[in-house]
Amino acid sequence: MLSSTSQTTATVQSAAKRPLFAASSGTFIEFFDYGSYSYLATTIAAVFFPPGNPTVALVQTFALFALSFAMRPIGALFWGHFGDRIGRKRALALTIIGIGLATTCIGLLPGYATIGFWAPVLLVLLRFLQSFCTAGEYTGAAILVVEYAPADKRARYISSVAIGCAVGFLAASVVSTLLNGLLDEDAMNTWGWRIPFLLAAPMTLVGVYLRNRIDETPVFRAAQEKGELAKLPLVVLFREHWRALLRTLAIMGVNATGYYLVLGYMQTYLEVEVGLSGFEASIIMTTSLLVYLPMLYGGAYLSDRFGRKTMLMANAVLFLVLSYPIFLLLGISGFAAAMAIQILFVGIFSLNDSTIACFFTESFPAKVRYSGSAIPTNVGVAIFGGTGPLVASWLIAQTGDNTMPAFVMMFVALIGAVALIFTKETKPTKAEAAALNAATAEAEAKVH
Repeated sequence: MLSSTSQTTATVQSAAKRPLFAASSGTFIEFFDYGSYSYLATTIAAVFFPPGNPTVALVQTFALFALSFAMRPIGALFWGHFGDRIGRKRALALTIIGIGLATTCIGLLPGYATIGFWAPVLLVLLRFLQSFCTAGEYTGAAILVVEYAPADKRARYISSVAIGCAVGFLAASVVSTLLNGLLDEDAMNTWGWRIPFLLAAPMTLVGVYLRNRIDETPVFRAAQEKGELAKLPLVVLFREHWRALLRTLAIMGVNATGYYLVLGYMQTYLEVEVGLSGFEASIIMTTSLLVYLPMLYGGAYLSDRFGRKTMLMANAVLFLVLSYPIFLLLGISGFAAAMAIQILFVGIFSLNDSTIACFFTESFPAKVRYSGSAIPTNVGVAIFGGTGPLVASWLIAQTGDNTMPAFVMMFVALIGAVALIFTKETKPTKAEAAALNAATAEAEAKVH
């Protein structure tokens, strides 16, 4: 065991920098795709579904989006077991390839006008593959970072994964803004929409290169050397940690719904319900995402200082109180007011998104960490996130009330707040952080 605290800190911080880009590369691709699908939803609806009622086509587009999330729980079981048994690095090497391959193939698909019924069918199948691989991506990337990071700065280091997601959404917003501004409707429907999906190919090659250059995490290596890995991690997880699974699932609902409503669906909402042009809506989304990036790191800093539970509860309460006023004001807003309101919305969400990955990884021991994080994350996304835009669109269509998305957000925030009441703080104490840092430094010393 290293005796010098300063040497231990230097060793851990040096090791922790290596996986940051490798981890965030996959989440960037994952959310670049999700952002592209959300921001180009009206175009995708026109390309892949028969002509007719545009509202029905839009609901069908989001229904397909939600349907693909059915693969997330299945993928969570597979990648959770794989990541806990074989290692974090090996799992992540495969997930990024699957995501990149499926996304690229979507960009090559012919539309409904060319192959009819098979266009949406093939789109569904590719999104199934994408979702299956995505189930192990975000979780694995977060674990890769947290098992290298200094224990007292985990949230700040792991924010790189959330920032990778946000930058992916931002890049998708920038690309969709440029496409909407430069191309007319015919060009967008013919070939313009394909560009974001085809960009996944070179992005994936870079991500694979980065991930092949990192080592397995010191925490996993140490558990492997000591024979502490579970032979059947899923059995151990459901037998010994089922309460933590239920709590994290309830809390994940807030994050999943928030992500796909606040950062994804809002592009469509601003166009269809507020009446802004596609270009104006894209400008708002791009600007709010630019502001969101420093908010994520700021939220992570606060999480390392005040704790995970405090940040998550603050987010849930603010969503409960402010969601309805936000959507009410959006319905009567012009461009400038909508911009300010959306920035407020992402600011509230950043309190959750800067913290939740760290909270999940700290909620489960290393031997079931991949499974324990993957299952509630992906089941939560499947139940709440994938269906969020669909439910919001359907409620508006049924009631004619464009504040309906607020009630979706308030519902999941209430569930999350109740779960947090029964949740203990997971942020390590100073003594625990020192012990964890020493163990990481010792494991690194054996390899390097």
